[in-house]
Amino acid sequence: MRVVIADDHEVVRIGLRTILQHSGEGYEVVGEAAGGAGLLKLLADTPCDLLLLDFLMPDEAAAQPLDGVALLHELRRRYPKLPVIVLTMMRNSAIFRTMYQEGANAVVEKGAIVDELLIALRTVRNGRTYVSKYLTRQLAGEHVVLRPAEGGGAKPILSRREVEVIRMFAQGHSITEIATLTHKSVKTVSRQKRSAMLKLGLSSDSQLFEYARTHGLG
Repeated sequence: MRVVIADDHEVVRIGLRTILQHSGEGYEVVGEAAGGAGLLKLLADTPCDLLLLDFLMPDEAAAQPLDGVALLHELRRRYPKLPVIVLTMMRNSAIFRTMYQEGANAVVEKGAIVDELLIALRTVRNGRTYVSKYLTRQLAGEHVVLRPAEGGGAKPILSRREVEVIRMFAQGHSITEIATLTHKSVKTVSRQKRSAMLKLGLSSDSQLFEYARTHGLG
């Protein structure tokens, strides 16, 4: 898989390149950029299969600086099918949601790159949206589980209660135990689990466990 890395810090680009080269999963870094304008020029001339994108790259030298949301929007306009994994140090839930709405296929905190980057890459390669562990915790009280929408973005599909049931089930609790712990009936918990699986397109408990692990719900 051909990968382009965009980050204004050379040490970060080196670190990302090292992780990819030593992953043993067939990643090839075909280009690097340090700003939005440079990235767009690079992509115009360099075919790639996936983009690792720093969300905030100062680009003062550009005539029309593109950064953050504006850059994501422009990338999705020009390359609607290009998978984009956003790297960020930001911890703002509203910004996280905007990243997905503007077409990010995954968001990985820079502080968790070593632990989460390869997981995010595998998830995106399989056509799914990766939700960082921090983001999952940050939005635990909202409709936070996301999946790709038409046009490359993502949309929330599970309710807070459905997320809660999935998390507890993935942790090894039975339906009866979840019902006891959440003070609900077995019938209600079973219905919420079934509803979540239907929304996610999952047909077995093993698939549900894998989904929960991949999305930091286990």
